[in-house]
Amino acid sequence: MTMRRWMLLWAMLLVLPGCGGPWESGDRVLVTKCNEPVMAPNRYDVVVFKFPKGPVDKGTPKNYIKRLLGLPGEILAIFFGRVYHRVPEKDGEPFYNDLKNPNVSANDLWQDKFMHVDDKASTDAFRAGKFRILRKPPGVMMALRRIVYDNDFQPKDLVGKLDRWSPAAGSTWKADKGTGFICDGKQAEKYDFIRYSHLVRPDRIEGQVDTPLNQVKRMLILDTLDYNSAMTTDDNNTERFYSRQYEYAHWVGDLMLECNVDVTEPKGEFCLELSRGIHRFQACFDLATGDCSLYRLTLKDAKLVREATPMEVKPTRVKGPGSYMIRLANTDARLTVWVDRDLPFGDGKEYDPPEIRGPEDKGLSDDAIVARRGPTKENDFEPASIGSKGASVTINHIRLWRDIYYRTTASPHITDHSMGMKREDWSVGSTQLGEMHGRMRFVTMYVQPGHYLCLGDNSQASSDSREWGLVPQRLMLGRALAVYYPIERIGPIR
Repeated sequence: MTMRRWMLLWAMLLVLPGCGGPWESGDRVLVTKCNEPVMAPNRYDVVVFKFPKGPVDKGTPKNYIKRLLGLPGEILAIFFGRVYHRVPEKDGEPFYNDLKNPNVSANDLWQDKFMHVDDKASTDAFRAGKFRILRKPPGVMMALRRIVYDNDFQPKDLVGKLDRWSPAAGSTWKADKGTGFICDGKQAEKYDFIRYSHLVRPDRIEGQVDTPLNQVKRMLILDTLDYNSAMTTDDNNTERFYSRQYEYAHWVGDLMLECNVDVTEPKGEFCLELSRGIHRFQACFDLATGDCSLYRLTLKDAKLVREATPMEVKPTRVKGPGSYMIRLANTDARLTVWVDRDLPFGDGKEYDPPEIRGPEDKGLSDDAIVARRGPTKENDFEPASIGSKGASVTINHIRLWRDIYYRTTASPHITDHSMGMKREDWSVGSTQLGEMHGRMRFVTMYVQPGHYLCLGDNSQASSDSREWGLVPQRLMLGRALAVYYPIERIGPIR
């Protein structure tokens, strides 16, 4: 055992005696202290701090643990589940200078009334395209992803009846060992796809017969989380699942697709595809050369048109026979590709998010901007696809993930779209989705100098800066490194 491991073991043994309370009282976390400015916390760090509204509760320190999103002096905006920011010009005046008011104390700037929430100047700047999207580094993307579907764990009673991954009509793809697929590569003229449909059987309600499987419709991927569900009782004191989850849900379009690929011959092309709104994005691998080309397909007149020139091309190790883990993420308006542990495009290929006004959209009307927003019935009900063009491959361990969806409010009963949605409104054939494009609200929040804005990863139900305000530097304890107790949860915090 190395000296480093011995030191870590002794440190754990020294702190464990202080963990005699009940396990449900919370995890025990190792924290490294932040010393401004030498070791100031960074964006996306998981930080521990004293609760600004009451650092001590009944004689006990009240500490919070959240993810740091907003840095001192900038304005953050949350829109369509993503975070944007605007920073002051170099050596320029701060956006707001509340300390000019002699009645304002520096110790009070953490309060939400000094965040200038939805101030007119900030909202006008956001509508004018003066904010820039914050893009998560690959490691943070991996830490924040949420599983949508793992094809290795299919419901046994639905196999062959309600398969989420299935070959397109006339496809040469065949099922392999129950959870994988194999393609013989005979289709070399065009891409031959298997596609994902988000098929979710409705919750069974007592007294009703299960919904016939042939009536289950394709749905959009939503930001609902099981651990935010609740059991309620009706007038007859009958327990049932919280039935309003669809009313308070949001569509999530930022996805990540991964699979293991076994290549048998150095020929043809292999492709991962993700949809969002009016676009589909492809990572296409030439199995003879190893080059990966990123393409964008745009919905025009109800037809998908692929740009003639790739967005970018990079060499990869996917060349000839072998086994590879390939992953494509479309997160924060950036395409990121993994081949095993490699990142051939670095952090990824960025593009301008069509949901907001960009640098090239000065002459575009607001209606035109709204029209570019998803979800679309043509693309978003087929959110992920895997294709072969003359490639002889076998794929398995297919997993689809979604990114975290940041909500504009900490209240689980207020939505960003201000629409009362039902389950069928999130399904194919819905008439509600088009109305949602222009009704998505956003929020802007100013981060005072010497303060940070921190959000919880469970954005649906998190007490964080959206609810009570900012975190002063003086109350910042440090970065959370690892959980050391309970034993079964030991591990690093990312």
